[in-house]
Amino acid sequence: MEIISAIVPMILIIIIFFFVVRIATIILKLTGLDENVARFQAISAFTGTGFTTREAEFVLEDPIRKKTVTVLMILGKVGIVSVIAGIFLSFGGDNLAGEAGKVGVLIAFILFLYKLTTLKGFSRALNRFIEQKIVARGFIKQKTLEELFCLPRGYGIAKLTISKEAYENSLTLSEAGFIKKNILVLCIERKSGLVPFPHAEDKLKDGDKLLCYGLLKNIKAYAKTRDSSVS
Repeated sequence: MEIISAIVPMILIIIIFFFVVRIATIILKLTGLDENVARFQAISAFTGTGFTTREAEFVLEDPIRKKTVTVLMILGKVGIVSVIAGIFLSFGGDNLAGEAGKVGVLIAFILFLYKLTTLKGFSRALNRFIEQKIVARGFIKQKTLEELFCLPRGYGIAKLTISKEAYENSLTLSEAGFIKKNILVLCIERKSGLVPFPHAEDKLKDGDKLLCYGLLKNIKAYAKTRDSSVS
């Protein structure tokens, strides 16, 4: 019991570090970064190592990311002092056996924390909880598709559903005339599976759901002139 109480400062520091990096990772992810990239950049900024890559330059282009990384760097410096203070508080005895026991318990705790955070269910639930708190408190807003893809005003992504009576049913994409209406079909979702990057010769079928990009008014107008539904 004495061993555990002695290393409590170090355990608290490790837990705080863990949550700081996890929260920063989620903030970076909410700005549009891939989760793995966000985690790497958060750890790099916090530890002060490896934050010189081309991706780091891309991170700093966004004001929210820049602010997050700045806070991480400052906290990282404070963290160094905290670790040193924690070591003095936790490992200040003369009993070698006791000190070895403290090291063993600390390593066991770190391994336990690592195993816990690698559990997909736990990690997903924790990320969802933190993300909801961040968004609910207004610290950051989730970016829409338009913001993430820098879509011009009026442009967007919509889904067209081909019915049995639709004009496009049994026609190829080329024959359906999407290109003439400046509508780009990104993919086709059907019962048999997803058709990514469809070609002009691909035939449309009853029940197909087309993910389309273009002027939203054009897509809606196209759907009205055909027996297709848009969502």
